[in-house]
Amino acid sequence: MAAATATTRFLPFLAAAEEDALLTAAPVRSYAPDQLVFDQNVSLRAIFLIDEGAVRVERPDRGAMIPIAILGAGEFFGEMSFVDGMPTSARVIADEPTRLIVIDTATVDALSTADPGFAGRLYRSIAAILAERLRLTSQRAYGDQSWG
Repeated sequence: MAAATATTRFLPFLAAAEEDALLTAAPVRSYAPDQLVFDQNVSLRAIFLIDEGAVRVERPDRGAMIPIAILGAGEFFGEMSFVDGMPTSARVIADEPTRLIVIDTATVDALSTADPGFAGRLYRSIAAILAERLRLTSQRAYGDQSWG
């Protein structure tokens, strides 16, 4: 779950105009506090960019829901299921009044029809995001330990 800001683009291998077109074409959904955005283990192929508000990402542990992260405006989630088509790995709930930009496959397909190279640049951007997260997770898990 990374942040998009005015100085850094959300998807690094898309041109700024392409990213703007994607975000403009994507549907927007609004959620009330404590409203479920999606549950764990559902089939869903969409990336959610938080335009306003905040969400809680939770997973079950010994019968209780444990918060893993609180994400705010400019942050996003859902890219793993978007890429691999697997069910969602956590549930997400609006923590306050929240507006999400939903980048779904229909939006991506429409932009890819107009520019066949768009999908490749989009997926390369998502791969870079996932690689960065893996690096950060490895650093947290292993710190400065030597691999050799």
